[in-house]
Amino acid sequence: MIVTSFDYPPCDGGISRLCAEIAAGSARRGADVRVLTQAVARPGSAVPAVSETRLAPGRPRREWEAFRALRRSAPDLVLCGIWYPEGLLATLAGLRPRVILAHGSELMPTRARWRRDIWRRLLRRVLGSADLVVANSEYTRRLAVAAAPGCRAVAVPLAVDHLRFCPGDRAAAKARYGVTDRLVLASVSRLHAYKGHEVVFRALAALPEPLRGRFTYLIAGRGPDEALLRTKARECGVGDLVRWLGYVAEEDLPGLYRAADLFTLCTRETPESQEVEGFGLVFLEAQACATPVVGTRTGGIPDAIADGDGGWLIEPDDVLGLSRILLALGECPESFRRAGEAARSRVEREGTWDHYLGRFEEALRAEGLGLG
Repeated sequence: MIVTSFDYPPCDGGISRLCAEIAAGSARRGADVRVLTQAVARPGSAVPAVSETRLAPGRPRREWEAFRALRRSAPDLVLCGIWYPEGLLATLAGLRPRVILAHGSELMPTRARWRRDIWRRLLRRVLGSADLVVANSEYTRRLAVAAAPGCRAVAVPLAVDHLRFCPGDRAAAKARYGVTDRLVLASVSRLHAYKGHEVVFRALAALPEPLRGRFTYLIAGRGPDEALLRTKARECGVGDLVRWLGYVAEEDLPGLYRAADLFTLCTRETPESQEVEGFGLVFLEAQACATPVVGTRTGGIPDAIADGDGGWLIEPDDVLGLSRILLALGECPESFRRAGEAARSRVEREGTWDHYLGRFEEALRAEGLGLG
């Protein structure tokens, strides 16, 4: 099997992580796995038992080299990390069987109106001619079918490294962030307005004093709307409760999740701007660390959160609903610790990468495909 993805370790991000887990898990199951990706300047550890071909970065050279490499190969199966450019290159190279991973926003109309029609046609061709499209959620599967009616698409919800993201010393984690004896909320995401940080600001503002003053909201991430969000926090009167952490390295994320009493991300869906949560891997990461979560009923988030089993689902912009959950946290933190334990148990039952690989293989077998 060839896994072709320009997003691959040591690159960060969900696509990189997913492709690496599929490659490593397939190799553990006895498949001959080769990865076609781009060279990256920074150091990183290799994925065990997986051979790599690293192409020169920079467009369009990397695409041309990838196309040539694919044309020269004859794999039992080619797995494309995303439909463009990797899926398109594999399609043009004529490789079969061909499986394409789908993540969410990349299946929506492009923001550039002048190229929407050609993009729509390319997307329909690439997805429609694939032997299988593996989506990260039922929501993303529906997006794929809408983009390419008749395509073979299946939802295989994502998973988490439950050995790395695991419960730990919560008191020590809080001490590291200087939030001992505080009720701690946390979000991890790019700082875009559609991620819904303002909903948390407004929910905090709706709490009665002195409860409101007991909270600290840790926001991890960078992004184009940071200045806007800082202004919104001040306007809501909760600027002094918010800690802006900036970029948090992958290795530090488990400690951040452990420092939180509740993880929350109140994403909105705005298809015209390609803004949606295709799944929301951060929700699983937090739950694996025994931290309960709140998310919105939008995009693929309902596939990441079991409402009432370690987490809560609210409607987008439901400030009152979130404030009620925060009020409950203030009144009985112990019940949230029990919810976190339930969340961890659910991850162990159904959300590990071994579970994902089993579902992934089952989806392939249903189409008469194998890992090679």
